[in-house]
Amino acid sequence: MDVNKLFTFKKIVIMEELWVPIIAILCTIGLPVGFGMYLGLTSIRAEHKERMDLIRQGIIPPERMKKKANPNRLVSLRNGIVLVALGIGVIVGFLCSENLAIGHDNEFWIIGASIVFFLGLGYLTYFLVTQKMTIAQPGEEPEQE
Repeated sequence: MDVNKLFTFKKIVIMEELWVPIIAILCTIGLPVGFGMYLGLTSIRAEHKERMDLIRQGIIPPERMKKKANPNRLVSLRNGIVLVALGIGVIVGFLCSENLAIGHDNEFWIIGASIVFFLGLGYLTYFLVTQKMTIAQPGEEPEQE
């Protein structure tokens, strides 16, 4: 028996076993990326066709202007309050699951409930703090009382 045929047979069997993971990886990564590229190119092509049709009719299409974002200066305040509330929720959840009799069998639910509860309190706190604040527009002086 030829030794080369034996090794070639093993390589073919190994390659047959690798097809499933290779196809799985290609499907999970390649299909969404390909579909996104298809949608993007279709959108660009439609915009281009629309602009060309307007030009053929003698209408000068307006330039595409990017919207200037109106920055919310209170985002840092919100993030800070919510992260503090999240930390308090995690700590309270762990303490309740360790020290309460009800928490020994339901650790996941106790911790999750306390996190959601304290996140809600954090968002309520943010709302109450910012409810009476006025957001100054860029270039305006804030009013001093």
